Amino acid sequence: MAPQKSQSQKPVLGGREQVRVCIAQISPAYMDRSQCVTRAEQAIAAAGANDADLVVFPEVWLAGYPYWTEGWDSHLDQWAEGRQWFFDAALMVPSEDTERLGAAFRAAGIYGVVGCNEIDPRPGVNTIYNTLLYFDRDGSLMGRHRKLLPTFTEKLFWGRGDASDLVVYDTDIGRLGGLICGENLVTPLRAAMIGMGEDLHVAVFPGAFSLHTGPQLEEWDETGSFWGHTSTRNHSLEAGCFTLAVSAVLNPDDVPADFPYRDRMNIGYSRGGSQVVSPLGIPLVEPVEGEQLIYADCPAAMIKAFKAICDTTGHYARPDAARVMVQTDQGWQPATPEYVSGPEARFRSLQEAADHYEVDEQTVRELAANAGIHDA
Repeated sequence: MAPQKSQSQKPVLGGREQVRVCIAQISPAYMDRSQCVTRAEQAIAAAGANDADLVVFPEVWLAGYPYWTEGWDSHLDQWAEGRQWFFDAALMVPSEDTERLGAAFRAAGIYGVVGCNEIDPRPGVNTIYNTLLYFDRDGSLMGRHRKLLPTFTEKLFWGRGDASDLVVYDTDIGRLGGLICGENLVTPLRAAMIGMGEDLHVAVFPGAFSLHTGPQLEEWDETGSFWGHTSTRNHSLEAGCFTLAVSAVLNPDDVPADFPYRDRMNIGYSRGGSQVVSPLGIPLVEPVEGEQLIYADCPAAMIKAFKAICDTTGHYARPDAARVMVQTDQGWQPATPEYVSGPEARFRSLQEAADHYEVDEQTVRELAANAGIHDA
């Protein structure tokens, strides 16, 4: 649906009446990067043909979550071979693979978020990250987010990201951001995304798992008690946004017969469980099991109505009492969306104003204080 914007209209969801989203809850070609890209191309084309504006893939979908564990008692040959598979399946950004993904998004004319194992592109550096890639509808790579906090045994596989890519993208379908699995339990990170004004939040997981049943630590969630369900519903409620909770599914037949850990992986909980949540915290689409493309239409009216009750970054905020700060190139800054109009909002801080006009910062602060103006 074409945008319905005017000069006087607040561009919720980019000024559209609704945005159609798609969750690609499909099995990856496990540890096969090229074949994963081929499957992504097919899913992107299908989503575009079904009038989706955005399609999202699960956590490290390209080319697979490490569902096995390692330690000092690991069998050396198995460990070394498994690590080579993991290394060779990691995605370089940019590369021919990202060009293929970009071409698919451009052909379909839709936005995309792809979870991947990303290898550091710097010469001589081979750290692998758990990464979300954000693609524009024209196929360009808008940016990426590397998981800040690998959880539990994930620390054996991935490096840690930093705050430089903690970003909300302003697009023609709304303000788009996301976090990876356990990051959605880190209150300051979620608060930062909320503070930056999300319309659409992406939360990706390796499956919908229960931590309290046993005998295995992670098992398929039979009762709907997966913490990812409650966390993402709460995020939608606090942010007044739509949340795409994207859970992976892995078909055992997609694990190569010669993969060294094939018979030692805990993949029983990787059966999907994705949901789409409204700004009121109520699912538009309840958790769904099994391989499929999941669609939902997200009406802008839901955001507009809920914000009248609870605008967490507006009338329901008390920055004089508490605020969230994000580390940026300019140092610690409040997590707030940048203004899109109005001369009064040109600078996010008095320091930026001082730097822009090459004036002593303390002088600016003294003049601002006399006028009753303080940093946002």
